[in-house]
Amino acid sequence: MNKALLFKEWIKTRWMFLLMFVVFILAMGYIALRISSAARNVGMPHLWEVFILKNVVLLDQIKVLPLLAGIIMGITQFIPEMTKKRFKLTLHLPLGENRIVFLMLSYGMACLSLLFTVSYGGFLWGLSANFPREVVGAWFATILPQVLCGFASYLLTAWIILEPVWSQRIYNAVIGLLILSLFMVQGVPGSYIYMLPFLFGTLVLLALYPKISIRHFKEGMQ
Repeated sequence: MNKALLFKEWIKTRWMFLLMFVVFILAMGYIALRISSAARNVGMPHLWEVFILKNVVLLDQIKVLPLLAGIIMGITQFIPEMTKKRFKLTLHLPLGENRIVFLMLSYGMACLSLLFTVSYGGFLWGLSANFPREVVGAWFATILPQVLCGFASYLLTAWIILEPVWSQRIYNAVIGLLILSLFMVQGVPGSYIYMLPFLFGTLVLLALYPKISIRHFKEGMQ
């Protein structure tokens, strides 16, 4: 039954997930080509100097991509459940409510983890061949809050969509925007490293939020 539920989630989301994969790879490839072109024009040592002395944050142009990926994943996964009244049937599967919710959210988080790991991990791994490890590590620490924002936006989207009361959805959306603003930080490379434990803790709390909406759904608060 676990495999059947996960397969159902894959059927719903597979094309959108693959499309997001293509978009991320193209975005990373475009930035990599720009870096390669700049290195050929001015030389890698000068490029190092510019990046390090001016505290350039790579991938800053596409910092909203993880946020959008999380929202799109949540919409693709949960809107069909609500608009076609599938979710009521899903909750009646012989798995238990908590396990069903855990599997659905775990599937979405796993898809985003794969997307972010392959795209961002591959990009930073490529940079490590030409830039010092310390610099790449600082860039990673700077990008990480934006990546975590993708997971947060996914969990918040699930929380909002699964909520059956429209007035409560609006309230949830406002709260969600405030929470997401914590993740969309800007600064010099590595400046937000001490904030990461707080952001990880926030993600753990957000994983519990959809449970509130499901309780409302079961109570029939339409």
